[in-house]
Amino acid sequence: GDNMLEPSTKMPWFKGWKVERKEGNGEGKCLIEALDAILPPARPTDKALR
Repeated sequence: GDNMLEPSTKMPWFKGWKVERKEGNGEGKCLIEALDAILPPARPTDKALR
């Protein structure tokens, strides 16, 4: 598919994506960059499991 691993010339209308958050901003042009920009949720390791 287009724009999965590298930017494609077949989609000139897609200029990329941006995300703004407290931890830092992210931007990219393809799917792999979007997946790499995902921040995992905080895991409460000091609480009991239920």
